[in-house]
Amino acid sequence: MGIPLATNRTTMWKWEQGQEPDADAQRVLADLLCVPYELVRAEEWPRWLPVWEVTGLTAPWTEAGTVEALADLVGSGRMDRRGFLTITGAALTGLAASWADAPAAFAAALNGDRVTDTMVTTIEQRISTLRTLDDQLGGARLLEQAHGDLALITGLLSTGRYTDTIRIRLYALAARVSHLTGWMAYDAGLRSAGQRYYVGAMRSARTAGDDAFGAFVVAEMGVQVSEAGQTAERVDLISTAIDNAPRTLSPYTESFLYLHKAEALSRDGDHQRAGTALNRAAFHWERHTVEENPDWLDWFGEAQLKSTEGKVLLRAGQPERATSSLETSVTKATPRDKAVRSARLAEARLAGNDLDGALDAANYGAELLEDKVSSARAIGRLKEFSEQLQPHRTVPGVREFRERLHTLPETA
Repeated sequence: MGIPLATNRTTMWKWEQGQEPDADAQRVLADLLCVPYELVRAEEWPRWLPVWEVTGLTAPWTEAGTVEALADLVGSGRMDRRGFLTITGAALTGLAASWADAPAAFAAALNGDRVTDTMVTTIEQRISTLRTLDDQLGGARLLEQAHGDLALITGLLSTGRYTDTIRIRLYALAARVSHLTGWMAYDAGLRSAGQRYYVGAMRSARTAGDDAFGAFVVAEMGVQVSEAGQTAERVDLISTAIDNAPRTLSPYTESFLYLHKAEALSRDGDHQRAGTALNRAAFHWERHTVEENPDWLDWFGEAQLKSTEGKVLLRAGQPERATSSLETSVTKATPRDKAVRSARLAEARLAGNDLDGALDAANYGAELLEDKVSSARAIGRLKEFSEQLQPHRTVPGVREFRERLHTLPETA
């Protein structure tokens, strides 16, 4: 095309994180993606980028529509379009509203082999094991396995013969696996793919009649939205989740949802309401009993509460209190979460003028990523912290940490 570009992996990573390419780069991208240049000139970046047909957004809220969305997801869910967050704005909040209003739909089972109770139990046990491994190793190493399990469940739903009880268990499984796969994709840095899996989880939960899990998924979808800068939309999502959740939620689940609300409001700059939501989350947590814990929240506990508490306090300008909460969170976390949260702890210590303590936390996260954990999120958080060290760039410990960070594998 006769256009000189100085584009490399770092340049594209910056585009993925929100930096707008210059006009020449956008023209080359449009040619590569077969988008008419007239559209590029008419639409702002990134609105002209091709958003492929997302069946999860357009399929009817029926059982057949859920199977169609899952089948499409199994066929193309791993496509990420270079990590762009493609389901945003009105489309995303509209989807949440559709989830809230959609009727639970049932249809006759298709002809095929009989799906037995033993088969479903075996898959349930496998998914439980995958969740445990994800906490230990991170999502990148397990993404293909989770996607394969979703393909198996979708095949059983499409062609199997089963009782009503088995059908509900299969859709509930599809919801759990779609969410888990979406979480793994997000942890691996595949934001767009992660969103598509979450859409599949939301639809499957609705078909299974599990609106508590549906509210959980809607809340989880907001994480990626706020990290893409759409903080007000995350507030809308968590409000939809809470307002439309079953009235019979356990205190455990209530605590989780209000913790998400605190995080959403904090990111949106509403620190007073964030504090109120955080207090409500703590209130519900103190009332919970182990027997009430749903299986899909068995990972939720004090570590998560303290992590969000620390982030809310840090954004509110209280680094000392934030440090105390984040230290507890890191101590009680699973290995992958230790790696992710060490960067936030480092940030809090740095804000409290404890450079040595900040470097200790950051190096701890780097050590986990060197040989134990695989998480693109954790690497990204450490890179963000590294940028905050610029005023201290001549300090030997800072130089050593930055060199160590540079040697971490991109796929960690």
